Parts: sequence; structure tokens; C-alpha cells
Amino acid sequence: HKLTHGGTMADRMQLASLSPEQLQNLGEQLEQDVSQLTESLSSLQKAVGRYHTSGRALEAMQKETMGKDMLVPLTSSLYVPGKLGDVTKVLIDVGTGYYLEQSPADGVDYSRRKVMLLKDNMEKLLEVITQKRKQTAQVQQAYQLKVQAMEQQQAKANDVGA
Repeated sequence: HKLTHGGTMADRMQLASLSPEQLQNLGEQLEQDVSQLTESLSSLQKAVGRYHTSGRALEAMQKETMGKDMLVPLTSSLYVPGKLGDVTKVLIDVGTGYYLEQSPADGVDYSRRKVMLLKDNMEKLLEVITQKRKQTAQVQQAYQLKVQAMEQQQAKANDVGA
């Protein structure tokens, strides 16, 4: 069941035609969608952080000279001494095992473009999450109204039968 962004009168009428069980299932599906989309948003935020860090590291590296002593990370907590090699070229991991050899300046530019692209995708994803949350609220409201109407009908039936 698809709902439009604003929740038009037709959407509300369509929701009103669903049974409480269907509304409950739809609400659960929408909540799952929001959860998955939120996880995707978190992954994008982490990727932005990685590219931002890479860009800053490349900017700093442009000021360094060949042969400078440094620590080379083997793991997140294990380092070995090393010397900086050719500072005019870096390998950029572009995914799925592919690397590009670029100048540090081109690497900085690449990182900036990736950050911009990811932030654009995050904005779009936030819009979808907001829309799904609104839809969830509409479904929950329709469910509450259905349950209330059923309770009122049950109360009337009990009054008539008494």
C-alpha cells in the first residue's frame, strides 16, 4: 500500500477501508522500512566521515617531504616505524578492489566530491524517512479510529442485548 507525501483525503479513505489487522501489518511494514532506512543513513554518515578524514590526511600529506619518519598502522592499535615514500602520488580506493593512482590534490578533490554526493544522498534519504514516519502516524491514527469504532459498536450491542 503506497501513501502519498501529504496524506490526501483519498489516502485516508483508502486507510479507512482496511481492516485493523491490515492496518497493523501496514504499520509494522512502515516501521521496518524506517528502521532499514535509518540504518542506511547511519552507513552514509560513516562513509562521509571516512572520506572527510581521507581528504584531510591528503591535505596534510601535501606539505610533507619524501623520507620523513612516520608510524605505519598495521591494525587500529599496532604501528611500525616507516619512511614516507613518493608524496606526489597516492592510491585511492574506489571500491570493489579497484584503486586509482592520483596526485594528493586530485585525491582531495575526489574525497570532496564523494562527501558532496553522499550528503546529497543523505538528504534524499532523510526526506523518505520523514515521509515514511508521517505515513506510519497516519496508519496508527486510522488503526486507533477503527478500534474505537469497533469498541463503540460492541458497547452498543451489549446495551441492546442487556
